[in-house]
Amino acid sequence: MGAVEKLLEHIAVTRFEDLPSDVVETAKRFILDSIGVTIAGAGAPGCEEIVQLVREWGGKPESTIMSHGGKVPAPWAAMANSTMMHALDFDDTLDESALHAHVSVLPAAMACAEAAGPVSGRSFINAVVLGVDTLCRLGISTRRPLSWIRTSTCGSFGAAVAAAKTLELNEKKLLHALGVVYSQTSGNAQCLIDGALVKRMQPAFAAKAGVVSAFMSARGITGSRDFLEGQYGFFNLYEGGDYDGRRLLDRLGDRYEGMSLSMKPYPSCRMTHGSIDAALALKREYAIDAGSVEGIVVHVSEMSHNMVGMPFEIRTDAQVDAQFSIPYTVSVAMLHGDVSLEDFRDSAIRDKSVKEFSKRITVLADPSLPVRDMSRATVEVRCGSDFYRKTIDGLKGSPANPMSLDECIRKSI
Repeated sequence: MGAVEKLLEHIAVTRFEDLPSDVVETAKRFILDSIGVTIAGAGAPGCEEIVQLVREWGGKPESTIMSHGGKVPAPWAAMANSTMMHALDFDDTLDESALHAHVSVLPAAMACAEAAGPVSGRSFINAVVLGVDTLCRLGISTRRPLSWIRTSTCGSFGAAVAAAKTLELNEKKLLHALGVVYSQTSGNAQCLIDGALVKRMQPAFAAKAGVVSAFMSARGITGSRDFLEGQYGFFNLYEGGDYDGRRLLDRLGDRYEGMSLSMKPYPSCRMTHGSIDAALALKREYAIDAGSVEGIVVHVSEMSHNMVGMPFEIRTDAQVDAQFSIPYTVSVAMLHGDVSLEDFRDSAIRDKSVKEFSKRITVLADPSLPVRDMSRATVEVRCGSDFYRKTIDGLKGSPANPMSLDECIRKSI
């Protein structure tokens, strides 16, 4: 059996009763976290505009738009809800592969469950777990640094799995749902580099595509069969053939990769979190007065340097620029002693003191780190003759350093 056949067989036969109890409890916590950050992100730039658009487009009122209310066709509800879920960059991450998981899977499952219901809570959780597991397995199988946004590319497959399971499609139709969604797979990193607002909508395109594909397959539309390892399949076309097939199928049905996800303590790109953790630790341990800081040097991986290490600059979308900036987030950490939702309001981002402080920060690529590592960072602070240094190896919110349920609840308030 090839990779596609093995994945399909596993997804098709797995029921809620087959899931380990810790997998179920972890899924519930991430669903709670995802709903929380969706509510918090409902008014973020771009979200109200998307909601207004899908309402204007109209159509069958079958799935609910969260926070704003009202029902629209399932694909549009999935897109709107995913946009809100990702808008604050506060949703979960798979640190090893620099992707988000529930943001494409959960809105797709929710939209399909409401459109095709009734769907039991057990069936719903099973669909979400399998969608997340598929997405994460694809992500950890890749080896290259970011060029495609894998939250979107891998997320389209995860969303299609969750949608298909929610609709109770058989193995044959599941195959075609995944083949159809591959024809819609997209999402590149240029919008991240350019600070474009559409960055927060790329997972939403994947969620929408997953819903569309499941419903199309249910009606008999066929898709490519060898969508992963074919001549122009995902791994060869999108990843240049550079992938680890062993990781894709390792302990399939025994280990669920949703257990590898991290919960975010800060509403910014995960690639900024190691630097934030280190800066906050230095400020606490040495009671550093930001006014005495003459210079800060941050050492991170090449990928983190390239994506979030440039000098802080406000371009067309201030919130996106701040979310994807080590100089900005480290400045906030040193000035305020915390990094919270309030620091990503427009007025806070444009605070001249933060902008000026960010000029003291230099970000360097550390050649000793794996190219796409996100879990390690070193921050060096110079205050006159005093020099402080802190290295982080393992981020807050990761499985090795988890957030408590109370921290999860409080973070989006």
